Amino acid sequence: MIPNNERLRVAVIGGGIAGLSAAWWLRSIMREAGRRHELVVYEQQDVCGGAARTTNVAGLSLEHGPNGWLSGEPLMARLIAELGLTPQLCQADAAAKNRFLFTGGRLHRVPTTPGQFLKTALLGPAEKLRVGMEYFVPRRSDDADETIFEFGCRRLGRGFTDTLLDPMVSGVFAGDIRRLSLPATFPVMRSMEREYGGLFRALFSRRRSARQRDGRMHDEPARGGPAGPSGTLTTLQGGVGLLTQTLANRLQPHIRRHCEVTAVAHEHDRFVVQARGRAEGFDAVVMAVPAWRAGAIVEPLDRKLAETLRDIPFAGVTVVCHAYPENVLSARLSGFGYLIPRRDRIRALGCLWTSSIFPHQAPPGTVLLRTIFGGAHDPDVLALPDERLQELAADVTRAALGLHAPPVHCRIFRHPLGIAQYTLGHRERIAQIDRVCDALPGLAFVGASYRGVSLNRCVRDAGTVAPRVLVPFGLHTDPGD
Repeated sequence: MIPNNERLRVAVIGGGIAGLSAAWWLRSIMREAGRRHELVVYEQQDVCGGAARTTNVAGLSLEHGPNGWLSGEPLMARLIAELGLTPQLCQADAAAKNRFLFTGGRLHRVPTTPGQFLKTALLGPAEKLRVGMEYFVPRRSDDADETIFEFGCRRLGRGFTDTLLDPMVSGVFAGDIRRLSLPATFPVMRSMEREYGGLFRALFSRRRSARQRDGRMHDEPARGGPAGPSGTLTTLQGGVGLLTQTLANRLQPHIRRHCEVTAVAHEHDRFVVQARGRAEGFDAVVMAVPAWRAGAIVEPLDRKLAETLRDIPFAGVTVVCHAYPENVLSARLSGFGYLIPRRDRIRALGCLWTSSIFPHQAPPGTVLLRTIFGGAHDPDVLALPDERLQELAADVTRAALGLHAPPVHCRIFRHPLGIAQYTLGHRERIAQIDRVCDALPGLAFVGASYRGVSLNRCVRDAGTVAPRVLVPFGLHTDPGD
């Protein structure tokens, strides 16, 4: 262990939301402990934030990637408070609870109550009956891996899986449910089956417990539903990018921009970081870059680890933000937007009605949409030029919304390797990464490549996984406690 009077050097590689949050927590821990330290954040771009950035132009807030996070994550709330951003919080409009599928040439509201489910035209009578039979499907006795497709068909039937589950997963992971691992992507579903015997049994049991607890039918805010935690979609007045921008501004003395790390090695009980042709020694390193890039960087450190990281596949996505005068629509948009089942063979994953979700992100009288392309099923669309992507966005909005006018503003954000795909074997890959970190105290991997793709999960990783690099030096890892 390094004596307390010696300076502790810590490197964070990557200036996205995970890396910036990790740096924030690490600095806080070392400062509160009174430990002499030097913190360095390496960022290869000139702007920090990664995909969590916002372009504000002409009164429009254009999100490059995620458009918010669910309330209820304690570490996100703590981070927002410590940055002084709590007054900037904005929750989604109540209309955002209305979600749609665009299938068969028309919009269908996604049912959220038993009554809506019985009336929906999305499923036929036999498919609805099959969903209802989930209550009687035996639970799986082991914790073996299985795809989301296999789980959906086994418990809810093929119709529900193709029509509702597939586009829901595309909206989160832009992935292929025939390859994605259920326990890695939606662990709550697996735990509900194991603990209660099924999804319906779990929901009924939780409602009964809530009723017994307070005498009323309330949702349990900390438990959530089958897909994961509950909460209200939240952003900041200046967009998601205000969070990463504020973090970067507050951490500015520690950030080295335009500084790409090419290798990390371990020599003489220290980590050696290679960047700009210069090697520097550090006592701890937090890798906060995507797994595909981390794999190349840690090759000198551990070849098998590098292979494990490179085995995590990614799906690219492109976001087309397009705005229109509200008067060109035949009806006012009121909802979150729509997803598109893959069977409809439309070259878009879906469309978010940004100005309906967060009205402050567009001027009055303006409709702002975000149409998402790409994913595991259509990687070729990413190579199309901007003009063709604009045409495709116009085609799908014309078909779904009857919108024939050209946009008054359009901006395209491309993420060629945007979203990690938690395919079969992902849990084993993470376990292997953790074993290497256990064998090399002072090393950690955080970010959307590993334990969850949401902003909340990245911030939680930053506060729970990253601080473990300080444990060998006798420091208490407070943020995640």
